[in-house]
Amino acid sequence: MLKTVIFDLDGTLLNTIGDLAGAGNHVCAQRGWPSHTEAEFRGMVGYGIPNLVEKFTPEECRDEATLAAALAEFQRYYGAHQRDRTAPYDGVPAMLAALKGRGLRLAVYSNKADEFSRSLAEHFFPGTFDAILGKRPGIPGKPDPAGLRLLLAELGAAPEESVLVGDGETDVRSARNAGLRCLAVTWGFRSRESLEREAPDALADRPEELPELLKSLG
Repeated sequence: MLKTVIFDLDGTLLNTIGDLAGAGNHVCAQRGWPSHTEAEFRGMVGYGIPNLVEKFTPEECRDEATLAAALAEFQRYYGAHQRDRTAPYDGVPAMLAALKGRGLRLAVYSNKADEFSRSLAEHFFPGTFDAILGKRPGIPGKPDPAGLRLLLAELGAAPEESVLVGDGETDVRSARNAGLRCLAVTWGFRSRESLEREAPDALADRPEELPELLKSLG
């Protein structure tokens, strides 16, 4: 029986790409590096902010000191501008309300830094989630199962009674590694074809489809 639904944040609940790209291009402009389109940033995200910074940094500039400085500047700018363009995907608030109305426990698990994950989830969806976990120092990010297992323990949730919902390959692999089922969504930062290659338990093209798909998985 399904009791707990754990959601990825970026690309699943919130369209954050505009603000991530804005912060990335701010760092690039400050350092005289080439800028990138939002489409290019969509392919860079999903593995955490340090990984994103490394990807948009020119290869010849990826020494430890430069990456550390670029990361600090990204975090400073993104912290001040993380809600400039970010918004929930259409249909997501109603979908979350429907699931909560069924008595399901809802949580967020993200590779985004913990402080940003919490501030965004609590701002856009106040009172919705029983737990929120972003990337914390010392805990490997997705697809390593450590963070997901930590979140399950915090919730008192069994893997076989839980589903992870996300838009990327890291979500499908993380769920598999932790013994959860995974429902992948196609409105985020990865294509339907790339998600199909990961063989999730189900695919959703619109938020409105999630309640019935989760019921079938449960």
